[in-house]
Amino acid sequence: MTPNKHHSTHFETRKLTCLSKRDKSSAGRIDPKAVDVCAVINDREEYYTTSSCAGRCYMYCGDGIKSWHSVENSQVQEEADEADNGGTTAGFFRRFRVNHDLVRFPRRFFDLTTIESDPSGGGDPIPQIGQFDQLGNNAQFAAKLQENSHQSTGPVWLRFEPFILHVMCRSMKSASVLMNLARPSFKNVGLTSWNDNVSERRNELKSSSKNDNEQLKGGGPRYLVSIVGDEGLDTPLSLPASPDRGLFYDPRDEASVKNAEWLAQLVNERHTRNWKKIDRFVQAIRSLDDNPVDASTIEGADTFALHQTDDSLKSAREATGLPIPRSFDVVGDVVILNSLPEGDRETQRMVGEWITGRNKAWKICIARVNNLATSDRCPGEGGYVQLAGHHRNPIVTSHYEYGIKAVIDLEHCFFSPRMAPERLRLSQSVARGERVLVIFAGVGMEALQISARTEAKSVLAVEKNSAAVECLRRARRMLERNKTATCPGGGEVAAQKLQIEEGDVLEILPTLEEDSFDRIVAPRPKEGVADGDLGTGDAGKQFLRVMLPLLKSRGECHWYDFAADHELPHCERTRNTIQSVCDEIGLGNVEVIHVAKVGSVAKRQFRVCLDF
Repeated sequence: MTPNKHHSTHFETRKLTCLSKRDKSSAGRIDPKAVDVCAVINDREEYYTTSSCAGRCYMYCGDGIKSWHSVENSQVQEEADEADNGGTTAGFFRRFRVNHDLVRFPRRFFDLTTIESDPSGGGDPIPQIGQFDQLGNNAQFAAKLQENSHQSTGPVWLRFEPFILHVMCRSMKSASVLMNLARPSFKNVGLTSWNDNVSERRNELKSSSKNDNEQLKGGGPRYLVSIVGDEGLDTPLSLPASPDRGLFYDPRDEASVKNAEWLAQLVNERHTRNWKKIDRFVQAIRSLDDNPVDASTIEGADTFALHQTDDSLKSAREATGLPIPRSFDVVGDVVILNSLPEGDRETQRMVGEWITGRNKAWKICIARVNNLATSDRCPGEGGYVQLAGHHRNPIVTSHYEYGIKAVIDLEHCFFSPRMAPERLRLSQSVARGERVLVIFAGVGMEALQISARTEAKSVLAVEKNSAAVECLRRARRMLERNKTATCPGGGEVAAQKLQIEEGDVLEILPTLEEDSFDRIVAPRPKEGVADGDLGTGDAGKQFLRVMLPLLKSRGECHWYDFAADHELPHCERTRNTIQSVCDEIGLGNVEVIHVAKVGSVAKRQFRVCLDF
């Protein structure tokens, strides 16, 4: 069956719902090495990721099956006959020292005598607060673990699990393209499930009294692709008779130190090969054209998109003879044109009315007449001309993004709806229990998303624009009543952990405690010729000098810069700027996790983000 406009809309709805959910993994975030591949896939219209793991190693006791399950064998049967319980018992599985990175301290990591007292073993750099003190996903699991706690003294095994990714595709064609891109890097690639019998379901529901679209909400074809690596390892580290005495390494035997290093080498080699395959896969996806691979099979376009550039605008120009712009943005109930349409005032009014007529949720249409030249990157008073709709002054609106509402004063604050996917990626990167600092917060959409959609311990937003700070404070009050906030405790808890500081970053940050934040988000505003894409490239150094000392030793920073097209995708100038400041203040070498183009600011000039 050929996908149509309805199926495309259903897919967009499912994608929005899936990506809006809170990450319920033990870390509460996407693995750092999987951030890149998830970002490039979710950035495309025809795909979204449903689960991922960049590869990990861990120790475990029990059956080796990651769930409570029934176990039947002859010995159990004999015991069951005596107990008259049918010969079935619950399987057992308990993990230790889950690590998504290289094993850097072999003697500590493979020391089985400290497996209970030192659960991390100096391993995973991801702050997995709660991973080791939670006994499972529910009370039943915790009770079973308590009942079977004696089994944790059994033999200890070492396991390495390779990269795994599940991707939902919009059509069979897009699924086929993705599988072809993945197979040169990964052997285990396939379509695990699909459902394209929507037309049959629609016919079955014709006699129903309910609305057809309501019945098929979230429906449409489903094509789920599974991509799994092959770098596996499963080996015992101890015997049942002496579970705390390692087969390969025993801290009481100095001669076995080389064995610990050998085990670390086995794991690290698999990690390295695994990451190289992920990188090849990412490059293959980036080699695709920007247009959806299944564009020829999808009819129509979603007219509710926040950034409109579809072919229907071109057709409308031809049909109406009006100078309808090639693209526009939608913020809340306001349609924003980047410049005034050609023609007289009446022609401009007709253009505005035609655009607002496309969607009843769009109340007014405005066009920008001033450049975003100030440090606040806003057009200022009189920076917009209203073309259609009831007159509004000031031009303030409420904008929803993944269920979270922000208040935006369009004349006095900078906000771009095109950054929504990037803000989603940031939220997915925040781990459980982190303290997060957001500088250059603006109206605070990044801070609101992190507070409402993650299990961060606290979020501090810093902004000097008084109009933007007032918008953020109003949004925080609305967050208290937001029922879509997915963090534990809902909107009320999300609002409580969000703190707001008004003032200059260069003045406020030096007053904060050093080594106090797990994550810093820095969407730096553009500063003209001081930026590297046009001038010296030194504009960000003053902010880096006061910001980086606040980051913990294993913390992560999302630094936004501006690059010319010839600098992509590696952005060596930005890397060198960051490294030079780190050398200057004695922080050592920088490990860059992710580099991405997250928006266009002008012709051949782009906003980029480096996670390091």
